[in-house]
Amino acid sequence: MVVIVISVGPISLLIFPPSVVTSHSQVVVQHGVASLQKEEDRTTKPLRVLSIDMFSDAAIGIYLWEHIFRGKLTSKLEGRLLYGFLQHGSTNWRFRTGPAVTPEAENAFADARDVVLVLNGRTDEKVARSRRWLEAVPTATSVRNVAVILLGNEQCENEWLLWYLESPKYLIRAVFVVYDSKMVDNKRVFQWPLGVATYRGFPTVELSEDELQASRPYQCHFMGTVYQNNSRLNLMRVLASPVFQEKCYIKARYEWPEKETEASAQEYVTSLRETDMVLSPLGMNAECYRIYEALAMGALPVIEDQRSPGSCDVPYRLLKEHNVPALFVSDWDELPTLFEYLSSLSQTEIVDQRRKLVQWYHMFLEKMRDKLVSVVSDNFIH
Repeated sequence: MVVIVISVGPISLLIFPPSVVTSHSQVVVQHGVASLQKEEDRTTKPLRVLSIDMFSDAAIGIYLWEHIFRGKLTSKLEGRLLYGFLQHGSTNWRFRTGPAVTPEAENAFADARDVVLVLNGRTDEKVARSRRWLEAVPTATSVRNVAVILLGNEQCENEWLLWYLESPKYLIRAVFVVYDSKMVDNKRVFQWPLGVATYRGFPTVELSEDELQASRPYQCHFMGTVYQNNSRLNLMRVLASPVFQEKCYIKARYEWPEKETEASAQEYVTSLRETDMVLSPLGMNAECYRIYEALAMGALPVIEDQRSPGSCDVPYRLLKEHNVPALFVSDWDELPTLFEYLSSLSQTEIVDQRRKLVQWYHMFLEKMRDKLVSVVSDNFIH
């Protein structure tokens, strides 16, 4: 059975409810004169402008800076340092990443007071490096507050971080973790999106009106690695049907390359722009880069709704909490029926769907930005 997240059908699924505007003030009319009555419980306290230094040791830092914050980066030291500055509300952000940004550097945190560390916890080697970043915190005399954004282990085994979170000397006020970790309590530990694959150069995307309106040559898309003893084998069996071979962009490989080539990365981005439906089978983790990449391109994600091996909680928790406009299937044998229905949509309906997908994605990025700023601000000002 096909599970559709938002409503009862693929078209209504993408229709967003009108936004509700709330206000902290009321206009009260007394004796024919309008007066402004402010909330009685509002308190005033001195505003401290936060200057936050972000040190990124994981590719999700680039996603945060360029895609979520829409910040720009400048290259220095022959590309060994990328840095940027921006202001958002009452917070100033300074970002650093690249080979020159290391925990072993002399005075690694410079004069930073409020710090966000973007760390990688995917492998034992990455965890060891992340530990070195955290161990550098107590030796930095200027640091007063730390938040961590962690690219977690794909099996959600991130317990190593708890010791640092509970020890006062590491000054960790909040943690954001990628994947559906059971550590998330929305008090001190929050979930963070995986985002797009910036490590292989996936760009920021702003579709023009012409691109939204254009006819796309492919009705569905799968380009990726097929693992043994994995449901992706079943997907490839389904996609062997002539109708999919004719109407879809399908390119599978059976070994994970150590490094993506520039040509294959460009082929992936180009072909994604030319499709209206992207198939996202279960991988090493349920959450996958291609979900976010499809949404950025205005293509409908079709997601296999199954748990991945490991200790993760309910899959796609963050995306479902935000009512992601996607179709969830429990088995790829459901695809032909779904494909037949989506193939019947008119060009007007397809264009409308693209708009709503892109709209949702941009709203989601703004919500993630505002959540980070809010949590950091609330926990760093005490």
